[in-house]
Amino acid sequence: MNVKVIVVTMVVMLATGSTYGQTKQIPAAKKRAPMARVPQDNGKLVAGMKAPVLSVEEWLSEVPDMKGKFIALDFWGPSCKPCIAGFPHINELHHKYKDQVVFIAATTDEDPGEVYSFSAGAPVEFYSMMQKAKAWEDYKIQGIPHMLLIDPAGIVRYSGNGFELSEVMLQDIIKKYGNK
Repeated sequence: MNVKVIVVTMVVMLATGSTYGQTKQIPAAKKRAPMARVPQDNGKLVAGMKAPVLSVEEWLSEVPDMKGKFIALDFWGPSCKPCIAGFPHINELHHKYKDQVVFIAATTDEDPGEVYSFSAGAPVEFYSMMQKAKAWEDYKIQGIPHMLLIDPAGIVRYSGNGFELSEVMLQDIIKKYGNK
């Protein structure tokens, strides 16, 4: 068979198919009622999910009064430079919102003497505790730095890098989910 004949035949077939294929009417989809938005965890604890009960192995600071307040758990490690670099921002939020939010630096069961012996970075001016590594699994922490902001009812309202939690975001969350 001649190549020209094959090409012409294919062009005719494609043109005919596209013409007839486009004339078919597709019925309009029925409108569905909006579904409730369910938090998708993707292996993480995300906003809208119930937080696990706070598990503290040892307080490295005084024990804060958490009743009726938001809890901001800042998960970090002493070898995590981005974690330490975020402390000035968290310190600032702590000083401005300490009546409404308890900021807690949460690290695993490392030697407490080593945890705060780093030479670079701002000191932690908010509350601090040690946890067993299992607690990090309960909170589904997959990497650090990571902050969870939990409302007074125990629901996660923010899950992400604490450095990215702006003052405006924090104010909005407090206004929307605080005790009324």
